[in-house]
Formats: sequence, C-alpha cells, structure tokens
Amino acid sequence: MGILSFFRAAVNNSPSASPSAGTWNTTSSSASGSQPEDGGQVDAYDMNGNRLELGTREYKTSGGEGAVYSFPKNPRVLVKIYKKSKLETPDKKRAIHARIIDMAGNNKISNQANMAWPLMPVFDANKNVIGFAMRKCEGNSLLALRGPANIRKHFPTWNRRNLVETALDFVQKVKLLANNGVLINDFNPANFLVDAKGRVSFIDCDSYQVPAARGGVHISRTYYPSYSAPELIRKQSLLGQPRNIHHVEFGVALIVFHIVMCGLHPYTYFDPTHQSDCGTPDENLLKGRCPLGIGAGCKMPPGNWYNLWSHLTCSLKTAFITTFRDGHNDLNRRITLDQWEAELKKMLHVMDQDPAREDLNPQTAKPRGDTFTQPQVGQTGRRFPRP
Repeated sequence: MGILSFFRAAVNNSPSASPSAGTWNTTSSSASGSQPEDGGQVDAYDMNGNRLELGTREYKTSGGEGAVYSFPKNPRVLVKIYKKSKLETPDKKRAIHARIIDMAGNNKISNQANMAWPLMPVFDANKNVIGFAMRKCEGNSLLALRGPANIRKHFPTWNRRNLVETALDFVQKVKLLANNGVLINDFNPANFLVDAKGRVSFIDCDSYQVPAARGGVHISRTYYPSYSAPELIRKQSLLGQPRNIHHVEFGVALIVFHIVMCGLHPYTYFDPTHQSDCGTPDENLLKGRCPLGIGAGCKMPPGNWYNLWSHLTCSLKTAFITTFRDGHNDLNRRITLDQWEAELKKMLHVMDQDPAREDLNPQTAKPRGDTFTQPQVGQTGRRFPRP
C-alpha cells in the first residue's frame, strides 16, 4: 500500500468524531476551529470530515508559516497547519485552497519518495483548507556540509565523491520538478535534507511555483536572499511575477557550489590589500563581486578553499565562473540544469581516474597543466591534459 493510500485508510478508520454533513460550509470565510500559534490543539479534518487528532502530544515544531504535527496513525506522515496570518483574508484562503488542492492532485510529483509534497488537504470545520499532510523526510540539512570537520561529524565516512554524488542527486530532482512545470523559489540550504547515502529530500514544497489546474501557475513570493538570482533582489517587484528557469539555474548553481565546496558561498571573498570593500556574501552577490577565475580582482578566503577549488575539473570551474560572473547580469549565460548534470557526472568520472580529488581537505593545490590517466576502451590507458 502506498503512503497516500495508507494515510487515507488510517483517517477513514479513525473513531474520532467528525462534523456531520450539515456542518460543512464551503462558503464561509471564517474558521470555527483553531490554527496553531504555539503548537496547541487544532480542530482539523480530512476531506471526508474525519477528525484528525493534532494536539500538544503530536506537535513537532513551528516555522514562519505554521506548525508541524506528527500523525499518530502513520509515522511516515506529518501534517502542516498554517498560522492564522496565512489565512486572515478571503483572498489568502482561496489562494491556499487552490494551491494545496492542485498540488495534492499532481500525481507525478506527489508519488516521489523524497519530496515533502502535499498529499492531502486538511480542513477546518467549515471545510476551509488550513494545511496538508505530507511525507516525513529525514536527514541533515545542507547546512551540515559547512566545512570538512562538520561534514565528518555528520557523515564520518564521507569524502568529496559523496559531495559530488549529493550535488548530482539534487540537480536531477530539480530537473524532475522543472520538467513537470514546478520551479523552486526558495533555495535556502535548510530546505534540503541529505541522508548518509547522499539522497536529497526536498521540504517546504508548498512554497514552490506550481501549475494551476485551471491554467497558469500558483506563484509564491518566497525567496532566500543569500541563494537567489540577483535580479530578484534588485527588483523585488519580480517576486510577484512568475519565476522562470533562469532564476532556478542561478539558485541551483549556488546550491551545487555550496555542496561541492564544503559549504563555501561563491560570493565570499578576501582582499589582502584592503583596497576594496569586502562585503557580506549577500552584498557581493547583489553587486556581482565574485572571486572565482582569473581577473576577478579579489581572492577566495584564506585557508584551504583555493586548494579545494583547484581539485575541481576545469570545465566544472568554468561552469561556476560563467554563471556567477557572466551570468550575473546575462540570464542566457547561466549554465542549464542539463549542463550541471553532465558536469557533475564528468567530475565523478575523473575522480575514478584521480582519487586525490576525493580529499575533503587537500593541503596543496592541484598544479595547472597536470595530467591524469584516462583508460580507453580496449586500451591500457593514455595521457590527457588534466581537466
């Protein structure tokens, strides 16, 4: 039995009292139940009017938009209930209702195991959507990949190959979403979880831009400045318009860099002469101050960061430079999702021939013009310029 069927069976067999048919009021704009501000008891029902037991015992955590509860009848399911502020006007209620109904009906995505995608809407006693049920995703957030020591703390057996595999899994899942008309708005590393096998789970999915059943898209103004395309920060009126694939390409590049560079932000730089304004990564991203590549005018931070950078393939480094420097203002210069996938696969192939690149904390830089042995079909090996 699939997780969605399991969830439905569990709530349908619930002995809890549910409102009679006469109490469902789809035209009412007021909620008779309670929405959580502190993880308290919630008056919530499934689509058939079965009451859901969501109270202090089931409460897990709260965020900016609402509270999350466990579902006692299925440990693989969580329930998110929106705060009152998300539903305070009729327009907000209608928008949430349409979004969650359409997302729950998107079987191509709702069946994905590593997505905290809305599986079923949750209602109040007036049949207003106040939340949804979703898969429980587990793992450490991508913030756990900040620095080699932190990586070893959370994933003791990992090396850099594991990071590249994680980045590849991430890109492939973003591609799956994009190919089905779903664009990620918020590339906050905390919204992605990774397990010991390098499988990435996506949470906070209800903030994505998703297709609307009646045409068009459900947009979202959600974004995270440190990991957003610069034009969205410069001109915030764009947040009220549909996102496009170029915004996603830039966000993906930022996350891929974060993963393969052990949590470093690509717009973090250092000026040993103190002749330039070394701003925060957010400020540098906005202004396009990137230390990558020749002629950047600034340097990567002190430490082994350059050594780590030097062990990437030449083409992967070029992809980052092209996106973060040339693609900062020219959206068409940004590396595509297909290209990111190809570059990460190439990096894994090169690691097969050159295991030194798997070091999480290399003490020396990779010499320019170095070579590696790349076996050919039917041959013992040939010498090629190092990527």
